[in-house]
Amino acid sequence: MIVHYGFEDWNLSGGSVASCGNYDGVHLGHQAILNEVAGRAKSLSVPSVAVTFDPIPKKILYPENAPLLIQTLQQRLRKIEKLGIQHVVVISFDLSFAALKPEDFVLDFLVQKLQIKGFIVGENFSFGHQKRGNIPLLREIGGQHGFFVEAIPEVRIKGVRISSTLIRQMVREGKIEQANELLVDPFTLAGTVVEGEKLGGKLGIPTANLQVQNELIPGNGVYVGRTLISTGAVPSVMNVGIRPTVGGRKLTVESHLLNFSGNLYGEQIEVQFLRRLRDEIRFSGIDELKNRIRMDIEQALQYFSNS
Repeated sequence: MIVHYGFEDWNLSGGSVASCGNYDGVHLGHQAILNEVAGRAKSLSVPSVAVTFDPIPKKILYPENAPLLIQTLQQRLRKIEKLGIQHVVVISFDLSFAALKPEDFVLDFLVQKLQIKGFIVGENFSFGHQKRGNIPLLREIGGQHGFFVEAIPEVRIKGVRISSTLIRQMVREGKIEQANELLVDPFTLAGTVVEGEKLGGKLGIPTANLQVQNELIPGNGVYVGRTLISTGAVPSVMNVGIRPTVGGRKLTVESHLLNFSGNLYGEQIEVQFLRRLRDEIRFSGIDELKNRIRMDIEQALQYFSNS
């Protein structure tokens, strides 16, 4: 997949099939749209294109109400690539772009730059200044310039509409398994391993302390998951919280890699969350804490054994 930062380096001709959106999480709803883009582009023998934003529009237009993003931009791009999309255009969203009339966005970027043969979006898609652009407007312009517009219905599970907002709520509440069902892939934090207080090492249970790049962090608690390092995926137990037993106040994300020894300081890693084991608890002392962590490790080993 080729990533274009803006339209300046776009030099392909002959048409495309495209979509446009934030795609935060690239969840089942987004996947329904992007799979259709890839399939229709292939049938027409033209490139498939996803247009997305960094930052997302709400970060600029309504910063006080902007959501915490599920993914980093690089995580989002990797997941889009897995769906078979050939090109992504990342638009640097700002107030001047926000002021574009819907008609200008379609004509200047979709028609002239991407030369779209088709535009595929969700049925509630809106765009342009004050969100005045909609599906009927797209179809009107498409009739004038020779491209089709397809509106994909909402994807629902058990009657509930899948959305990035719903997934954020699940992650914040520690409902990782439910969130993963909608994401398809595990919720994942990316970051750099940094030095902490080395309490885990003193307890004989060393942890990788993650300086997190993501905005959205799971609710406080203990989780089972995998830590992705340069040599592969390592089963792990993760703690998200302030470590109240030892008087902690700062939120930390730590991962204990099972049956692993090595120095990860300075490495870029990712941590996948698979299941929540329990709440973060204030124990009576270090010994009780150690015993409970060992129980957590046993539960994690059992989880992977059953998997």
